[in-house]
Amino acid sequence: MHMSQETPASTTEAQIKNKRRISPFWLLPFIALMIAGWLIWDSYQDRGNTVTIDFMSADGIVPGRTPVRYQGVEVGTVQDISLSDDLRKIEVKVSIKSDMKDALREETQFWLMTPKASLAGVSGLDALVGGNYIGMMPGKGKEQDHFVALDTQPKYRLDNGDLMIHLQAPALGSLNSGSLVYFRKIPVGKVYDYAINPNKQGVVIDVLIERRFTDLVKKGSRF
Repeated sequence: MHMSQETPASTTEAQIKNKRRISPFWLLPFIALMIAGWLIWDSYQDRGNTVTIDFMSADGIVPGRTPVRYQGVEVGTVQDISLSDDLRKIEVKVSIKSDMKDALREETQFWLMTPKASLAGVSGLDALVGGNYIGMMPGKGKEQDHFVALDTQPKYRLDNGDLMIHLQAPALGSLNSGSLVYFRKIPVGKVYDYAINPNKQGVVIDVLIERRFTDLVKKGSRF
């Protein structure tokens, strides 16, 4: 009699795999890196465009304080002042806001605006109240980053509806740039500039009339 011996079935151990989950703490460095990159890019975009403006003197110009203005709006700030290599002029480094980049062209003009007192009053009142500033008038031409400052405020560009008239007079008298023009005791304009007329027999006075009062100027108007 033979006894059959059963071979026990082999058992296989189950392999349990733990599903790994990414800890949210691992994401923090990545998020911080993204934020840092964005801040660097934003700072780069806002740093503006650096241009050099040559002046004959640095009187009234202070790095970090003297602003650049276009039509009363601050569009830049003086960053640094240094002498040129030939020691003949002052090089002023100015940071212009990035949204004014397209205005930095060959015909763009800069000048220092300071208050001036005379018997007729004070011109440059905005400079008297807020301090000296560098005026800017955008121009055309190729892009440029080096300019030569004007000695005086440039001629006005009539692109906002104001009216420029030219008066002939034997002498300037007590008038000055900024002297007001009145109609029935209401200020309607101001003296913008003046010069000796071509025949050297008198002066030409440029008067700027505000847009809302231009209809007051007639063919027979007297000043």
